[in-house]
Amino acid sequence: MFGGEGQASGSSIRSTSNGYRAKTQNRSRATRVPEWCGCGCRPVLRWSGTHSNPNKPFFGCPNYNTIGKRWCGLFVWADVGQEAVPAKLESLNYNEEQKMTEGWRLEKLESDVRSQKFMIKLLFVVVFVMLLFLLVVFCKL
Repeated sequence: MFGGEGQASGSSIRSTSNGYRAKTQNRSRATRVPEWCGCGCRPVLRWSGTHSNPNKPFFGCPNYNTIGKRWCGLFVWADVGQEAVPAKLESLNYNEEQKMTEGWRLEKLESDVRSQKFMIKLLFVVVFVMLLFLLVVFCKL
């Protein structure tokens, strides 16, 4: 089965990958490659041999194009996840910048809180000293 006997000349079996995100031929939304195809076998990674999609990777039923075996029709393009990589990187960069900005803002707020606590303590000490002074002055009278 893996040697090439009964395989289409335009495809080859390389490896399997469970849970790979890809896009189906007829759908525009991302789907998951199932762990098992309709035949009860694990999907295999192959490369297209057509002129319209040369060497484009796809997951398919291992029984496709084999003599005497039923094909379940499983077909999922495998390279769609790579098309979204630049957008994901841009999103990650934006998220990193946002995290840094939020980190700076958080540090500034923490510094402000420390300053406010110090001012409250200082005010408490000043009020206490003034009360002592007034108490001493009124006691002498």
